[in-house]
Amino acid sequence: MVSLLHYTGNIELQAPLVQHKPFIEQLQVNGGFRLSKYNTNPDKFTTWKLEGLYSPVRDIVLRASFNKAQRAPTVTETYQATNINFSKQGGSQNDFCAPVPRLIADPARPGQTITTTAPLASQAVCRATGLSDALYGSALLLCPDNQCTVRSGGFTASPETAYTQTYGIILKPSFVPGLVLSVDRYRIKINNSLGYNDDSYYTDGCMRSNGDPFFCSGIVRAANGTLYATANTNPTSGFIRAGTTNYYFSISRGYDFQGQYGVRLGSVGKLDMSFNGSLTTFAGGQDSPLQPQRNCAGYYGNGCSQLLPKWSHGLRTTYTTPNGVFNASFNWRYVGSLTSANNSGDPAIGGTPDRAQTTFYRIAPISYFDLALTFNIAKRYSLRLISNNLLDKSAPILPNSYDISLARSNTIPARYDSLGRNIAIGFTANF
Repeated sequence: MVSLLHYTGNIELQAPLVQHKPFIEQLQVNGGFRLSKYNTNPDKFTTWKLEGLYSPVRDIVLRASFNKAQRAPTVTETYQATNINFSKQGGSQNDFCAPVPRLIADPARPGQTITTTAPLASQAVCRATGLSDALYGSALLLCPDNQCTVRSGGFTASPETAYTQTYGIILKPSFVPGLVLSVDRYRIKINNSLGYNDDSYYTDGCMRSNGDPFFCSGIVRAANGTLYATANTNPTSGFIRAGTTNYYFSISRGYDFQGQYGVRLGSVGKLDMSFNGSLTTFAGGQDSPLQPQRNCAGYYGNGCSQLLPKWSHGLRTTYTTPNGVFNASFNWRYVGSLTSANNSGDPAIGGTPDRAQTTFYRIAPISYFDLALTFNIAKRYSLRLISNNLLDKSAPILPNSYDISLARSNTIPARYDSLGRNIAIGFTANF
């Protein structure tokens, strides 16, 4: 996207609040404003920020920020949203208002089953999709080859709007030279969040919500009530929607922890340590005003594609010789556990008793260790030896990985190291 018009301003204020002390209290305020116009959208958009730092004593800094930010759709997202194409549902599926032969529990004989052809969805849900009661359960609704028509695209993608709040404290205790600690609380809400959803997003959402118009509007029936249409006629009905579009909103909340400590070891050299940890308390959103908020922190599957464990961290320790000729850096990467949303116990993400899995429903925490050695020769040459995933940890096995991360490697490469140990050698020469 091209920003045709924008203005950014900053205001800074630093003022001593209390004088005649060895340390003067410090206050800093920053502000900014931007007006943007994109060549793919007729509207203008405004964003702003307000940030402040306050240090009452030398060892403590308090900080807070409030921001409104926007992300314009990428070229790919704009194309996916506007470009219309037709396909068929994957697998063996059908209109959930059509008769579907299947086994159900026999209410008259506990432990026994009977065969039924009743539709999967209730009459109220089918009515919410625009189907007349007279066609409920009619064989006329059956899609050819059990695959209804799917139309992707035909949407106008608007920028996402994020409202962010952060509150934090920085500690630099004077009695421990070289130590810096910080904790920040963040709260992020994204309105009109952009994302891609396939046809099951609408069909499953319509059924699970008992007819929520937000989901059921994605099921566009033809005049005769069917969901199959000929693609070359560019139909305006008779399909299930899919594609990239704006949705209700996304939510992210949590805490960030950081720490740095450097200590000199006299004639032996020096040691530097840095720590970055993240505690995610909420990662998800709300699909419509009628639906509950979906908290996917620590879960995967059923639309929980963030794949965010509740806790993850990195701890790097670096030793450097006094002359700087050699240093060794050891890094510990920790990824917390992930559990299938089916086993979450939260119906908002599909965690109902009937969906609970008995196998491959939890990924245990995993730690990766990296080692890097650097040799500096004559201040002109540098040799680096690096080994990531030093202990050759295998990635966890996940049979249905494509449904979760669009990867067919039976794991989640976006979150876990699927390549095993990685060794690299580098050399730099300065002339």
